[in-house]
Amino acid sequence: MEKKVKNYVEFTLEGDITLKCELSYIFRFEDHQYVILYPIGNPEYKDPFLMRGFLDGDVATVEVIEDDEEFSRVAEYVSNTDILDETEDVTDEEELYQLLMADKYSERPYETKELDEGMAVVSEVIGGWWKNRFLLNRHTKQAWEFMDVRQILRTITQDDIDWETLEGLPIEAVTRAQNLSFHFPSFIRKYKNGVAEVKWQINPDGRYYEDEDGFGMTNDEEITIYGFIDQQGKAVGKFRFIKDKTELVAMRKAAEQLVIKRKN
Repeated sequence: MEKKVKNYVEFTLEGDITLKCELSYIFRFEDHQYVILYPIGNPEYKDPFLMRGFLDGDVATVEVIEDDEEFSRVAEYVSNTDILDETEDVTDEEELYQLLMADKYSERPYETKELDEGMAVVSEVIGGWWKNRFLLNRHTKQAWEFMDVRQILRTITQDDIDWETLEGLPIEAVTRAQNLSFHFPSFIRKYKNGVAEVKWQINPDGRYYEDEDGFGMTNDEEITIYGFIDQQGKAVGKFRFIKDKTELVAMRKAAEQLVIKRKN
């Protein structure tokens, strides 16, 4: 039986590339434990890693499966079970909507919340946090993957960001925006007049790193950019770093006008 956990591991690939991965699933097969790791924050690495893995409390240890026959047997087991995300290869909006109507998407680690105007969002627990994964249109019976299991935005592109407003921000935060990383707590708000506000955190408050015993807190300050999406999850206008909430009001008004213009 596979079990979702919320640990992260780092390892070095050839070429001294350090890759951070979320240890998404751990399962037992043929008297051994294995893990599935999803890369985080590096768009060049999208495919999951299948490795042997051991979890001792909060410490995760992983190792490469050296035996080719063993790897083939485990990979076949994974492909024949429901361990991996079955939505990954679904590109048809109607088909994805019907898939998300299955019972499994109505119970933890999934939940569906209505966003008004016939819209809804399916969220999934990833790394211990609820993350907005799929956007549903109840009227058209269509669905879109807003964010993939690697926590990378799928309907938003780099062209949807007003980069001038990000000038002067810490390079780490800007890089997360460039990578379209939705890793930190971020949300789709409710729809109004055809658009929904998206709060996209590209750097968390230092308390995000605090553990259950109160250790690990940093002096980081929250950095958030805002934007609006239509009923297909696509950006309406540009995502911006704003200094005053009045800017957000103006952004909404402009987004609503753009949606009306598109309809006409």
